[in-house]
Amino acid sequence: MNTPKTNIDADTIDFFIRKAHTERSMAITSAFGGLTEMVKNIFTAPEAGNVARGH
Repeated sequence: MNTPKTNIDADTIDFFIRKAHTERSMAITSAFGGLTEMVKNIFTAPEAGNVARGH
């Protein structure tokens, strides 16, 4: 099996590592953003507010 030889240099590897880190960071930020929004809605929704405040 003759596989064509590829040249992958450090810059290419660095590019994909940085891209993966950025995508992971954005996914985490997005997940926490959604979670924060849900918590905010729980404490600001009129019907849930009384329950959350213990009234």
